[in-house]
Amino acid sequence: MKKKFVIALAIGTILLIGLETTMYFINQPKYILHLPTMEKLESITIENKKLENKEEIQEILDLLNKKGRTTKEASIQDSPVNTSEQFKINFQFLESGTSTLFVYRKNNSYYIEQPYNGIYKIAEKEYSKIKSMLKYRYAEGLNYVKMGN
Repeated sequence: MKKKFVIALAIGTILLIGLETTMYFINQPKYILHLPTMEKLESITIENKKLENKEEIQEILDLLNKKGRTTKEASIQDSPVNTSEQFKINFQFLESGTSTLFVYRKNNSYYIEQPYNGIYKIAEKEYSKIKSMLKYRYAEGLNYVKMGN
């Protein structure tokens, strides 16, 4: 009888630990990409090209905020590391201050990173659209960082 109780207790403990582990991974914190609204922005600077046209700013905001991006991957750096190619985007607020994010390629995957918030995976098609929009539309003032290959 005592032996059955010990076995049942051991099985119960293992199941409880398994359930807690599963719940931990299911309930990991989600990070949400925080982009300012058009009304709060003075301008957007992409690398060294300042954009003040409201339509252009809204188009960039819509492109970056597609699908209400969420992730479980935290950003713990000021900027991405070991990227193949990256664009730095600064949002200047009307009242004061700025917010920064990066769009980049790393190991043939594509991301938006908001420092100390989250790293959001995006499709190659979205990255290409962002890159072509930035590179060709604003090419005269845009110097994107190309590293590695």
